[in-house]
Amino acid sequence: MGLGRTVLRLLFLGGISALLIACVVRLLDEIVGLRRREGHVTPKDFEHAQEAADAYESELIELDRTVLPGISIRS
Repeated sequence: MGLGRTVLRLLFLGGISALLIACVVRLLDEIVGLRRREGHVTPKDFEHAQEAADAYESELIELDRTVLPGISIRS
């Protein structure tokens, strides 16, 4: 009976410790602000993203499946 009570106390202590650590980490994250938060998107940001997407699409090269290495249609 003593061993079961000791295990239960250790589990309880581990749970309380995990909750305390999670709360402190979240509080420090809010105070220090290490992670970048999503901000307000401006029309200029949207235009820049659209220009980048258009430039990427213009650089795409369509490959004919018959010229890909390792693929043979004739077999």
